[in-house]
Amino acid sequence: SDPCNYDWRLDPLVQKPELLHAPPPRAEKKPTDVTDFPQQKVTPMPEEYHYPEGKYRPPTLPIRGGFIPINIHLEAGKIYKWCSCGATWDEPWCDHKCHYMLSRNRPIAFNVDKSGYYKICNCKQSANAPFCNGTERLLVKNFSNTYFGAYRTATAVGLGLFFFGVWWNFRS
Repeated sequence: SDPCNYDWRLDPLVQKPELLHAPPPRAEKKPTDVTDFPQQKVTPMPEEYHYPEGKYRPPTLPIRGGFIPINIHLEAGKIYKWCSCGATWDEPWCDHKCHYMLSRNRPIAFNVDKSGYYKICNCKQSANAPFCNGTERLLVKNFSNTYFGAYRTATAVGLGLFFFGVWWNFRS
């Protein structure tokens, strides 16, 4: 079985389905009446979710903080909040910018059992989030195969050739 397979029925944070019934018809109809069904319910979204190790999948596509993991000293027992949306200004820690953007990614709270240096994921795609598992190497390798990556690569090569030509013509 796929270790990253997600089943919402087993998720303790997902509310169970509820069958909605229409209320009895109103005695007096007003022009402001839109429907006879109950108001829409809003499912609360968890601010932090403790993912099982090695089974993290970002709910929506995060903003990539970079291709290189952050090597940082973490203290034992201290609770850290890792930003999974990538919009933070305090990389890799969460400053709750996800509340002001269209993202379902929320911070991941974690701690470590031993103080020391750890590699924290910066590409936001690691299955072992918040720790790096080398996924950024696959992103770098496949970056130029995407449309956006091919465009950026061609632009960089073109600019490099242009500046090389300028240097070649004006060298002394």
